Order: sequence, then C-alpha cells, then structure tokens
Amino acid sequence: MHALQRFCLICVGIMISSVAWAAEYPAGPIRMVVGFPPGGGTDGAARIIAEKLPQQLGQAVVVENHAGAGGTIGANQVARATPDGYTVFFGSGAELMIAPITRKAVPYKLLKDFTPIGEVGSVKFVLVVPASSPVNDVKALVAQGKKHPGEMNFASFGVGSTNHMIGEMFLSSAGIQATHVPYQGSSPQITALLSGEVDFTFETAAVALPLIKSGKVKVLATSSSQRLKELPDVPTLQELGFTELVADGWMGLFAPANTPAPIVQHLNQALTSVLASPEVTEKLSTRGIVVQPVTPDQYRRKLELEMKRWQRVAEAADVSLE
Repeated sequence: MHALQRFCLICVGIMISSVAWAAEYPAGPIRMVVGFPPGGGTDGAARIIAEKLPQQLGQAVVVENHAGAGGTIGANQVARATPDGYTVFFGSGAELMIAPITRKAVPYKLLKDFTPIGEVGSVKFVLVVPASSPVNDVKALVAQGKKHPGEMNFASFGVGSTNHMIGEMFLSSAGIQATHVPYQGSSPQITALLSGEVDFTFETAAVALPLIKSGKVKVLATSSSQRLKELPDVPTLQELGFTELVADGWMGLFAPANTPAPIVQHLNQALTSVLASPEVTEKLSTRGIVVQPVTPDQYRRKLELEMKRWQRVAEAADVSLE
C-alpha cells in the first residue's frame, strides 16, 4: 500500500472516530469555567446560560470560578484542558483578546489555543461625565481637551480593559490627550467619576443607566453602531463624526483548541437554542448584554477582525503591562 493511501485511510479512521465520539456526546457533566469571582457581570451571564443548557444537552453544566489576573488564570486552564467538549470557557474580550495583546506573560492566544463555540452577546458602552461637569456634549469635551492638553483624565476598569481601549480609541479619533487612570473594576471607577476625581469614562450601559436616570452622571454618546433603545436620544460617536469609532464588549463560549468539530457544532446549536428563549434574552438584557447568536465560523471571522483592530489600538497607544 502506498504511503498516500495509508495516510488517507488514517484520516478517514480519525473522522469516523470523531463522528462516533460526537454522537455519544455529552455522556457526563460539562464544566463551564469563568475567570472572575461569583457575583460579577461575566459570572452572572454565565450562570444564566448554564442554567438552561442542560435542557438542550441532557447533562448538567457546572459553573466553576477560577478568578485572578484579570480572568487569565481561568482562561489558561481551559486552553490547557483536554479538548473533549467537557471543559468550556465563558469569557469576554478583556481576558481572551486584549490581555494576550497587552500582556507578554499571558501564555495563550485566542484563536490558537481556543475554538470559538458561539457569541452570547455584545456589551454596550456609553461615554459619561460627572453631573457636576461643565461638559454637556462630546463637542465640548473635545474642546476642553484641546484647550487644556493632557490635563483631563479618564477612568477604566484597569490597564488593557475594554473600556480603557475604547477610551484610547476616542482620544486618538478626537486628536486630544488625557491621562489614563486605571481602577480595579467598575465600582471604584464609578466612585472616582462621581467624586470628580476623573473627567470621563466609558461605562457599560447596564451600570450607567441607573446613574443617568438618577442624574448622577451625564451621558454624552454611545460607542455602539446604533443608538441604544434605552437611550434613544443619545447619539452614537459615529453619528458625531467619529466614523471609525464603533466598539462594544462581548461575551462568548469557547472550547480548547482541537475540540472535534461535531462537538463544537453540537454546543453551538445548544447555545443558539438557549439564546432564542425570550426569558434568557430578557435576563441578559437587564445585564446590558444584547444577544447575538452566530455560527462557530462566523464567530471566528469576527474575532479575527477584532484582534487586528485591538492590536492596532494597543500599539498606537503603547498599551502594555510589561
């Protein structure tokens, strides 16, 4: 038998084995790892999905929190896990995409060490200033930045966080300078904003909405491609002339690299069915997550484009933890 024939037979054997394996999947509980502590935004969204997936998969889905290092500890555990479909990662762009770009010590790469299963949804951000700020619109904020170059500052969840990167995009697009002040999450960032310690920030819509309604902050714009239904009178930055500034956060489900395609597809179909539930959509919406189901291939293509974009932003702003 020729070498090529042997090789073809081996490939066919592997394919048959993978299909047979997938046909029996899942035969036991599935671990859904989250890189942040219980009670946070990512954890809450993960538990909404994990509660409903067993109805589609016929097996329990157990959320495990492995927090630390901005979500990268949990992500790395899944990247090194056996690619059998029994360990998946519920993560966001911060630890999966931006961290490997901005931190040399992060030992994984998103599309090298993970297989995208499907996107859960996008997280919308809004540009807000303290209620006491003299600034009432984006034009005035930019004017202040140009009049006092480098004197303004803006807050983020931490160096390399999604809202840090959106802030850098805004500064670059506006042609102004401001000092970045990183905090350890949303709560201290908001405290700093309300006290006037910082001039502006890009906060998630879910966190910002109650503050906007209570008059504690003023909202100037959204970084999304369309106006938010909760804030129909608030323009997008794109509408205001920042044509390239469209940026959302995202959450998605991932398996280790080399997980068999039939298993990935099975998980995607289960996730898509869960996301079709009005109950799930409503629960995620209250957390500021807009459901966006896609196929694994569609998700991979989207992530490839996003990676290139954030790479450019990080390099232009010299964003790095090392």
